Amino acid sequence: MSDLATTAPTRFDLILLVMGVALLGGGALGALTVVPLSLAGGTGTVVASAAMFEGLARNPPTNR
Repeated sequence: MSDLATTAPTRFDLILLVMGVALLGGGALGALTVVPLSLAGGTGTVVASAAMFEGLARNPPTNR
């Protein structure tokens, strides 16, 4: 039997990945370019918030 099903990332793992990339990417963009940190960080926060909304409110986890 293959362990692929147990080691494959779940939907919630991917949501957490998107949140982390959005927050780190926004901070790095603001710190390393001429884009204001408040604008870049705010944009990253909006993207991360949308991913959190998707995972918690729109399609919440169930006990299946």
